[in-house]
Parts: sequence; C-alpha cells; structure tokens
Amino acid sequence: MNKTITRNSLSYLAVSAVLLNGVAMADIEEIVVTATKRAESVQDVPISISAYSGDFLEDSDIRTLQDLSLYAPNFTMAYSSQATNARIFVRGVGSVGNSGIETSVGVFVDGVYYPRPGSVIGNLLDIQTAEVLRGPQGTLFGRNTAVGALNLTTRNPSDEFEGYVQVGAGDYSAYSVEGVVNAPFSEKVAGRFAAKYAERDGYGFNSLANEEIGERDDLTLRAKLGIEFSDNVTGKLTLDYNEVNSGGQVIEMLPETASPFFDGTMVALFGEPVSTEDGYDQVVNQDHQDSLSDEQWGIALDLEFAAGDHTFRSITAYRDWEADNRESALRMTGDVLPRNHNYTTETISQEFQLLSPADQPLTYVLGLFYYEEDYDIDEDFDAGADTCIPVIFALTGSLATAQACLAQSQFPAADSDYTQSLTSAAAFAQATYSFTDRFSMTFGGRFTDDDKDAAFSQTTPNAIIGSFFRAPEDVPDLAAEDSAFTWLVNASFYPSDDVMLFGTVSTGFKGGGFNSGGSGAALGRDRRIFKEETSINYELGVKSTLADGKATLNVTLYHTELDDFQDRSFDGLSFLTRNAGKRTQQGFEADFVLNPVDSLIIYGGVSYLDAEFDSFEDASPLPGNETSPDPDLAAPDLSGQTPHFSPEWQGSLVAEWRAAIGSGNLEWFVRPEYTYIGEQNIGGNTNLNPQSIQDSYGLVNLRLGIGAADGRWQLTAWGKNLSDEGYCEVIYDQPLGADFNGVDPVANTVPQRCSVGGPQTVGASFRWNF
Repeated sequence: MNKTITRNSLSYLAVSAVLLNGVAMADIEEIVVTATKRAESVQDVPISISAYSGDFLEDSDIRTLQDLSLYAPNFTMAYSSQATNARIFVRGVGSVGNSGIETSVGVFVDGVYYPRPGSVIGNLLDIQTAEVLRGPQGTLFGRNTAVGALNLTTRNPSDEFEGYVQVGAGDYSAYSVEGVVNAPFSEKVAGRFAAKYAERDGYGFNSLANEEIGERDDLTLRAKLGIEFSDNVTGKLTLDYNEVNSGGQVIEMLPETASPFFDGTMVALFGEPVSTEDGYDQVVNQDHQDSLSDEQWGIALDLEFAAGDHTFRSITAYRDWEADNRESALRMTGDVLPRNHNYTTETISQEFQLLSPADQPLTYVLGLFYYEEDYDIDEDFDAGADTCIPVIFALTGSLATAQACLAQSQFPAADSDYTQSLTSAAAFAQATYSFTDRFSMTFGGRFTDDDKDAAFSQTTPNAIIGSFFRAPEDVPDLAAEDSAFTWLVNASFYPSDDVMLFGTVSTGFKGGGFNSGGSGAALGRDRRIFKEETSINYELGVKSTLADGKATLNVTLYHTELDDFQDRSFDGLSFLTRNAGKRTQQGFEADFVLNPVDSLIIYGGVSYLDAEFDSFEDASPLPGNETSPDPDLAAPDLSGQTPHFSPEWQGSLVAEWRAAIGSGNLEWFVRPEYTYIGEQNIGGNTNLNPQSIQDSYGLVNLRLGIGAADGRWQLTAWGKNLSDEGYCEVIYDQPLGADFNGVDPVANTVPQRCSVGGPQTVGASFRWNF
C-alpha cells in the first residue's frame, strides 16, 4: 500500500496558496473556537481543526451532525439499522453507538461530554461554533477522544433584545418551525430561549404492507440564563430537552447480492420474496415494525471566577437519555423475531479549570475532571406471529414442537439485560511558552483513572425459539480498571505574520469495556471483556491567511497509529468486540476560504486517507467460511489490508453569490454545494467482504433566495441531493442468512443489507429576524 502522500495533491495546494496570495479579495469572517479551553481565532490554534460558524450552519441548512459530516474533511457520521446505532468517524476510525463500547470521537456541547453517539442524532439549534478536532485530544478533552472530538458551542445570552422566527415546508409533507428569543431582564441578567419542531413523512415505502415507512419528528428546546453575580463572578445555567420519534431506517437488500435460494425460502415460508429491483429507491418488501422514541434532557451550570489575573471555571452537568427502539431485525417477509432494544443513560460530570492570563509568555490551563455514568441496555426478541409456524415447523419438521412453541408465544424468545456503571477521574495540565513573538512550544498531560463494573444476563423464556439463536448466560461480576497518561507536545512558528507552521505529537486513550449483547453461545466472563485502545499521532501543518487577510488555507499532514484497536465481528445475529491488533491511518486534510469579490465567498475542504491494518489476525471470515477446516479461511489474517470506513478521498465545495437588487434594499443569493466521498468498504462486519464496498459518489445541494439587504428577512428555496444519488451509509450481512439458505459457500456471498442514504428533497423556508 502507498505510504506517501501524492506529490500532485501537495503541488495543487502549494499552487493554490501562491495564486490566492496575488488576488484582490474582500475580508472573510474570523471564527473563534474554544479547542484549547480559551476563546481564540481558529487561525491561531496549532492543531488540525475545521470550524464552522453558526451562520455557516444556518446558511447551508445543516440540521444535524450527520449533515455537518458532509462538509468537514475526514469526518463521517452514518446510521445502521437503528438510528441509535450512529457511527462517528474521524480519519476512518470510529465506534458503533448501540453497545457497551466507548466512543473513539468524543462529543462535547458547551463543555459537557455526551457519552453515546445515539444521543446526538437530534437537531442542531442556535449554534455559535461547531469544531471538528482531528487527532487525539487526550490532554484537554480526555477519555474517548482517541482520534478526535466534536466541540459544539451554543450561543450565549446577550444584553440586546433580539431573535428570529423561521418556518419551512418541503416534500414528504415536511414542515418545521423554529425560533430564538434573547431577552435582557436587567443589567446583570439575560436569557436566551431556542425551540424547534420538525416533522416529515417517511422517505421509504413498504410494498409488502402497502405503507410509507421512516417518518420522523424532532423537538429541540433550550433555555440559557446568563447572570453577572459581581464584577468577578459570572454564570450560565442551561436547561435543554430533545425528542426524536421515527419510523426507523429504510433498510434495503442490495439486488446484486440477492440469493435465489434465500428468496426461494422466503416464498416457501411466507409467500413473498424479499429482494427488489433497485437497492436505493427507498422501496422494500419485508416486515417493518421499526420505531424509535428517543428522549433526553440535561442541566448544566457554568461558573467563572476572576481571581486576580487568573480565571477559575467550574462546569457541573447532569444528563439523562432514553431511547426505545423496535425493529424487524431479520427483515424477512414474515413476522419473525421482532426486536425491542432500549437504552438508558444517566451521567453526572464536574470539571474545574484554572486558566492563566493570556497576555504572558507562559500561559497554562490546569484542570480536574470527575464523571459518573449509569448505562443500561435491554434487548428482547418477541416470538413474532410467523416464527412458530411456519419457521419452527420448517426447521424441526415437528408439528408438536411448533405447537409447543405457540403455547409459549406470549413470552419473549430471548431477553438480555446489560447494566454498567462507570466512575472516571482525571487531572490535566497544558502550558504554552512563547520563546519569542514567533516561536512557542506547548506541553500537556492528563492522567485518567476509570473504574467500570457491569453485569450481563440472558434468558430464553420461549426456549424452543430462543435455543436457535441465543444461549442462556449470567455474568454478574464484570469489572475493569483502566489508567492512562495521555500527553501532547506541540511547536508553532510564524515565519511571517500571516503564516503559522506547527508540529504535534499527541496520544489518546479509549476505555476498555464489555460485550453488552447476546450471543448464540455463552461467551463467559473473559470473552466479554476487552481492554483499552491507545493512539499516537504525528502532525505537521500550516495555517495561512493570504491576500492581505482575505483568504485562508490550512493544511495538515498526519500519521496516526492505533494499538489494541477495538473491532466488532458478526456471527449472523450478534456482534463481539475484541482487541484486534494495530492499524495506521495517515494522509492530509485541507480547508480553505476565498472571498475574491464582495459578492462571492467560496469554502472548500479535501482529505486524503491511506489506512492499513498493520496487524489483524483471526479476523471475521467471509460468508460460508465460518466452519472451514482451513484456518486461513475460518480466521483470516487481514494484516496489510485497508480497514472499513476509510475512503481514500473526501471533499466538499460551497460557493455563495450574494448581490443587491435595484436600489439596494433587497438582495438575492445562490449557494450551490457539492460533496464527494470516495470508494470504501462500509461493511458492519470487518471481513473485507467485497459485497459491502460502496462506490464513490457525489451529492449536490442548492439554495437560492431573496431577502432584505439589512438582514431583516429572507425567503429561501432549497434542494438536497438534487441528483437523487443512491448510496448506502452502512452495509451488513442478512441476519441469520445461513439459516435461511442465503449463504453461497463457493462464492462466499450472502445477501447484503443497505442502510439507504436520504433521497432528493426540496423545500422552502422564510425567516424573520428582530
């Protein structure tokens, strides 16, 4: 595999910098970020970071973190069969969201850690800045940021009465209403209140039941109170609530992977095949009982004390999240083993920070962090109306067994409960010393101690059904203690006032854990435990402000090594996480902004990723090789191969033209956008199955509108995925495919399921600012 970055790519970036430096342009917006726990211009922060202002998010109609992933280089977010099973990737590394595994990419909102990807699927609202931090953030952000972090800041109350109201409508009967009110109550107290409700019909259609599927509604509420207690003490109290209800994901079978034997079995058992002609048309022919009820709320108190020239900060937070999923997990044409999958999380966190004055040669931040999480996963499979007859009857050939199954059909086929408690404490420090006005070095370190306990139990109340795919198990004494020291060394140098060069070596840590799901064979205590994952990252970068401050170009070269990376294997209906080996992710990412004339602004980003398993023995086999006597087939060695979810190229380009109409009281604008994602294997089971390769694709969005030149109002028409590009977010094997004659042991294939990306959508919105 190529271990160098292509010369043509670097030459293109270099030529771009030269050309930009000679163009007369208008000024561009400065974005202030808090990646170093201080408010700084993104151009002064010597790390790889893509930052987007709240205005950018609103102008591009970025409603969710998944929308944001279409713009940031080397950042991806995808959903599998459950929306709760959200996967967040930075530089090709990430974790699933519906298990006991910890995240590889930490999510922080106003300094508060959100532990589960499934808890951040709701709408973004009233955002000040969204930051995508690439590379380990183990010093300042701590555990579970082994490859990066998402740092979101919401807008604070101000001393002006202001706000907006926005309404929107679109196809699929979509409509939305949102509003923000900022109100000063006195000279020392102000409040900011934000609310949004959005609803749409389903993107999909189930021809088996002749009904739409995949409908969704979101409610987001936030109230933030800012108080100036004295000249030296200020505080912010935030209360938020988010609710998502949906009819599940649209999960199609890719027709090129369909098996005539599997379809024949479906016809014999239920009278209908599963496969359809088009794998991306949002049309399925299968049982679909999917639903999601996702609800969370939180409260946070952020206090700042001025102690002389120093600032002391305290962030105290409580969060509660509950998600109830129901899904037709097997997705056959009969009602077989529908699954209920419920998640609850309660977290308490406390962080203390001491920040030195920012105008001294030596600046530093010292901190303490404490965190508690209680996490429960309850999974049960109902018997399903068609499981005993015809499925059990067909499998056993015994009418008596099928009748006994029916007698127990009021009981779940299998029921598993996983409970986990975590206590984490950390101390951290980071200091920067400026040797001259142009050269500085930063050193940071963090010690983290995790104490985790869990219990797993699984029963088969309907033993006749349950025995086919689940084994009773009781493991009450799971325990793990992880301690890690993560560190950072960084140097930055300004060869000129507008160019910064930097180099970084940093480490990250992702906690170990326990396998939280049921299995066809009892795993036992040892196989349920996996240990921590660690990372080390090397970066060289440049941040440049060109054309007298009227353009920016930032480029980072990186090389990341992960040791004991946590990987999940699939046994047909359940996943097993283990420490698999070592892998390397390396390449570059670049962001640029141009404002060649007052009317035009251009944003762009591109990333190149060269990923490889350095060592990965005993990996998951291809379909049909599970019982092969050849160990190279039953437990293949994937060393030297490309990991899943690692596209070589990603890129985005946004351009906006805005100009006056007539006398200048009105203006119009047009904003085309393009996103490119390269070919990658997006299989949920890491076995390099060529059936789960997603070809490269591009998405085209467009917004155009008219509004008042003073920004008082704006009417916008928009379209997303205008070319109606069909693509999968995640691909996975047909559950129990082997048991229903879906596996071809010669070709090593099995029908593949596709979590289909969103279709073409169009609509309009009207916004009034006051």
